[in-house]
Amino acid sequence: MNPLVSNCLASVVYAKQILADVEDARMAERPMDLNPPAWLLMHLATAADYAAMLLGGSGVCPADWNERADTKKPVSSNRSDYPSHDDLVNHFESAYKNAADLLAKATPEQLSAPQKLGFFEKELPTVAEMAGFLLVAHLAIHLGQLSAWRRATGKAPLF
Repeated sequence: MNPLVSNCLASVVYAKQILADVEDARMAERPMDLNPPAWLLMHLATAADYAAMLLGGSGVCPADWNERADTKKPVSSNRSDYPSHDDLVNHFESAYKNAADLLAKATPEQLSAPQKLGFFEKELPTVAEMAGFLLVAHLAIHLGQLSAWRRATGKAPLF
C-alpha cells in the first residue's frame, strides 16, 4: 500500500478514537478559544474533498461545508451551527477514505500534474505533493488541535 494512503487511513482511525467519548452537546465548545471538534471535522472533511478533486474525483461533503469551515471566517461556538457528531464523523471518514482510494489508484501522470488549488502552488507544485499534504500533514496538524481540545475539556489522554 502507498505509505501516504496508509498514513492517512491510520490518522482517520486515530481521529475516531479521539472523538469516541466526545458528547454531541460538546462538539462546539471552545476552551481557551481552541477550534471546536465540529469545526475541525468540517474543515478536515472538506480538505479531503479538495484532495479528491485534485485526484480527478469528486467530494462527498455537503456543498455548504467548505464555506462554513472557511479559515477566513469566525469559528462558531454555537452547537446549532454544526451537524450532529455522527454526521460529522461519518462525512470525515468517508471524505478521507474516498480521497485515499483515489490516491491509491492515481496514475503517475495524474500525480505529476501541476496542482492549481490557489495556495502552496510554489511549495507543493504537483498533485502528488498537495494531495500528500492534505491527506497526511494537514490532517495531522488538526488532529493535534483536536487532541489539545480533548485535554482542555478534561478528557484523559489516549496514550
